Amino acid sequence: MHLFLVKTIQAYRLVVFFLALTCAPSLHTGLLGQPDLLDVLNEGVDEPALPVTATFKDTRIVNGQSNETPAGGVLHFVIAHRFGRINEGAYALWGLDNATMRMAFDYGITDRFSLGVARNTLGKTYEGSLKARLIRQKTGSQSFPFGVTWYSVAMCDGLRWENPDRENFFSSRLSYVHQLVLTRKWNESLSLALTPSYLHRNLVATQQDEHDRWAVGVGGRYKISSRFSLNAEYFAQIPKPTSLSNGLSLGVDIETGGHVFQLHVTNARAMFERGFIFETPGSWLKGDLYFGFNLSRVFTVRSR
Repeated sequence: MHLFLVKTIQAYRLVVFFLALTCAPSLHTGLLGQPDLLDVLNEGVDEPALPVTATFKDTRIVNGQSNETPAGGVLHFVIAHRFGRINEGAYALWGLDNATMRMAFDYGITDRFSLGVARNTLGKTYEGSLKARLIRQKTGSQSFPFGVTWYSVAMCDGLRWENPDRENFFSSRLSYVHQLVLTRKWNESLSLALTPSYLHRNLVATQQDEHDRWAVGVGGRYKISSRFSLNAEYFAQIPKPTSLSNGLSLGVDIETGGHVFQLHVTNARAMFERGFIFETPGSWLKGDLYFGFNLSRVFTVRSR
């Protein structure tokens, strides 16, 4: 009887040990790669949708808009310079003698909506703008593959009328550009943008000129390090006038403390949308290139 009990207990232990080995992979990660117990418990539970951040370093890629806006309660201040043509030679210090400037303020009403004002020395042009991040790129179970941002700007030509004796209307100074900025951050290094753009000018120079024009822009950023990236953008007019060129810009972004410093070379001298998209006479092939930079700084106006 004693021997029988001993054999029974040993057999029972073997059965328990076999069942433990058989069931173990279903309770934790095993050699067969089956899901662990936490995965089983969380099966059917959705991961939260996480917005993608830092698609671009600043609110502009080079000249054109990115999807970024100032955070709510933050004032974004930009000083931009565009010098003369590099092919002017040594006498004009390769364009550095002939500079134009743009000063801009963008304020974040919320994290996804901002208002802006700016003034350009070129054409004494004033700007008033709004920018809204309609849809954000997201990851997770409720992911969305790209971001959608709306940008509208009204521009006012401040130059004196060439013929002050004729009847001139203030509305004739105005032009408008509306853009849909579609962006996607593919990975930690590469971000791309597609920007359909529409222009309306209240006054045109001749009857042959069109009041309404269309263009499509493409832009991208490749991050080299946490503080340095390469940027490029191109705006194609549809159709392109024979007397004008499409805008092509190449540049770098450098983050230095609380500033973002953007250096670039472009064939567009203007720094407002109507000018650098639809009124660019210079050509890369002819060497009509301008060196410029944007320097931006943010200030917290309203604490959150």
